[in-house]
Amino acid sequence: MSVIGENAAMRSSEDERRGSRVTVVLGGGRSTRMGTDKLGLRIDGSTLLERAVAAGLNWSDRVVIAGPRPQHWRPDSRVSFVVEDPPFGGPVAGLFAALEAVRNADEVVILAGDLAAPARVVAILAEAPMGRDGVVLEDSDGWAQYLAGRYRVGAVRQALRDVGGVRGASVRRTLSPLRLHRVPVASAISLDLDTPNDAKIVGAANI
Repeated sequence: MSVIGENAAMRSSEDERRGSRVTVVLGGGRSTRMGTDKLGLRIDGSTLLERAVAAGLNWSDRVVIAGPRPQHWRPDSRVSFVVEDPPFGGPVAGLFAALEAVRNADEVVILAGDLAAPARVVAILAEAPMGRDGVVLEDSDGWAQYLAGRYRVGAVRQALRDVGGVRGASVRRTLSPLRLHRVPVASAISLDLDTPNDAKIVGAANI
């Protein structure tokens, strides 16, 4: 095979892998502790939601956001929005709704929409070895960060069935039975922004 043919085959293989992946960004919460829509906070000119979506698109061709579409969101054929019915059912209900909109995916990266460093999270997950069901980051206190993880879609679907009712269900109770490889990371990588003090730490502002 020529070098050109070999390169084309490699690109085709990578395209196939990307096509079997999807990223789910969970962003349907009320932001009560922040006091404002935290996904609209900006770091370096981009909102937290924009940063999470961009990170997901570095790994997959599709991103499904579990949450309402922001008023000034630019349409992108690779990005879709779903809202659980009824809304505000919690992250597990949002995850269920997002995966209901997904077909023909083998792997899913699940991201909290309020991660401070989603690009670094996705880069680490992309390179990390998977356990039987996936891989997640582990924070500096030893807690698995289930909303910073890369999973086998079938395993997540089974976990959602096993938990029973998804509305109000705990992420930890739903996903902790999965067999997951853990990657310890510094707190700056796994940080999510729940409070004004969290936002201040990373220079996020509502502008």
